[in-house]
Amino acid sequence: MDDFQTHLASIQVVDVRSAPSMSHRAFHVATIPALGSFRAMFRSGCLLALAAAAAVAFAFHPSARAAANYLTPEEQAAGWKLLFDGKNVLGLRGVQKPDFLGAGWKIEDGTLVLPKTIDQSGKVTGGDLVTVAQYSDFEFSFEYRLTVSGASGILYGARSGLGMKPTGYEFQIIDDVHNPDGLKGGPIRRTGALYSLLPPGENKKINEAGWNAGAIVVKGNHVEHWVNGEKVLEYDFGSPALLQAIRASGTRTAPGFGQKMAGPIVLLDKGEEIAFRNLRIRSLAPVAPPAAATPPPGVPVRPGPTPFKSRIPIPGEPN
Repeated sequence: MDDFQTHLASIQVVDVRSAPSMSHRAFHVATIPALGSFRAMFRSGCLLALAAAAAVAFAFHPSARAAANYLTPEEQAAGWKLLFDGKNVLGLRGVQKPDFLGAGWKIEDGTLVLPKTIDQSGKVTGGDLVTVAQYSDFEFSFEYRLTVSGASGILYGARSGLGMKPTGYEFQIIDDVHNPDGLKGGPIRRTGALYSLLPPGENKKINEAGWNAGAIVVKGNHVEHWVNGEKVLEYDFGSPALLQAIRASGTRTAPGFGQKMAGPIVLLDKGEEIAFRNLRIRSLAPVAPPAAATPPPGVPVRPGPTPFKSRIPIPGEPN
């Protein structure tokens, strides 16, 4: 009974109301009131509530949950792919450390973890991990677990030279409560933020002691950040709000930063311990550009600009 009570005090339920896809919905969790509340309900005769809680406790016990790092046939048909299957790293390579599994990253109990000793805190050990493929319109979902004062991040639209630290748009992952970067930097440096640029909403719910789920959706110029099934941030590439935030940050950026660009996904080694699982990604159909307006009858159509011709001669192309 004690084991049941301990599990009952921290059981979680799925909320499928607002997640963008079934993959996100599977990770959207909300904590049920602790055991003391159920004792109060029992004393007041609310047996139905207690019975329902017991059923939920059984359904969401670890032994009853679907396996992590797994895609259903329906998810595979929808285009989802795993970057990590619990035993092998798929479609990821090291940026600074080609042998990233020998340099620091480990595969333990179905998780991809970057452990850090006290002496390694604040230092890059395993290095960043980057997808082999590049993505323009995509949906990327993941689960992560931090230690106290931990930090990491997910870059998208990333750029990098050989062996250099990548840059791009960053979904911030951090211990909001203890890490100095989030405490001093404010909301724009806390979990779910577009790092140092745009803050997440106040609806964010974080499990400080266990696994959390995140998702990034890019479709056309529109971007969404999700945390535990809640959309906590959305913005548009090239929008005045984003460009103003970039100017206000005072950070030196590469030409074109603020506009949409295709690039790989990067899991960051920020010098703190981090663990990942359920790394899932799928490409989305590109958004068609708006159709050109048809001029009213009688209005002459002006010719468009002369197509740009490459400076590099192409065999068979007239000069």
